[in-house]
Amino acid sequence: MTVDHISVVKDLYRKFALKDYECIRAIFSEKIEWNQMEGFPGGGRYVGADDIFRNVFNGFKDNWTSWKAEVEEWLDAGNEVVAIGYYYGVHKETGKEFKAAFAHRYVLDNGRIIRFDQYTDTHIIAEAMATE
Repeated sequence: MTVDHISVVKDLYRKFALKDYECIRAIFSEKIEWNQMEGFPGGGRYVGADDIFRNVFNGFKDNWTSWKAEVEEWLDAGNEVVAIGYYYGVHKETGKEFKAAFAHRYVLDNGRIIRFDQYTDTHIIAEAMATE
């Protein structure tokens, strides 16, 4: 049976929008590696769902009144999927809004995500967070 990797990654975005974290855990491999760009809130390398939830996802709810990622294009590369789209958000402290382009690279194995790499303009997001 062949796994439709784009469907798996699309499901991840749906579950994130619904804040269905238990289903997200089921999509992640136990040893998932999550690479957020330096300069991005929560930027760095994280391994395992607990590490990702603690250091990445919790920051979205703690620091942003709204945060969403909308994908405009999907690229199928065998066991890899690239999602291209935009982040939108409003920072809690500053009230500033932003829109920043992104590309997300996912590597999958047996229908589960084993690696995530993020590419985005961190400067735009930093400006929304700046208090001065």
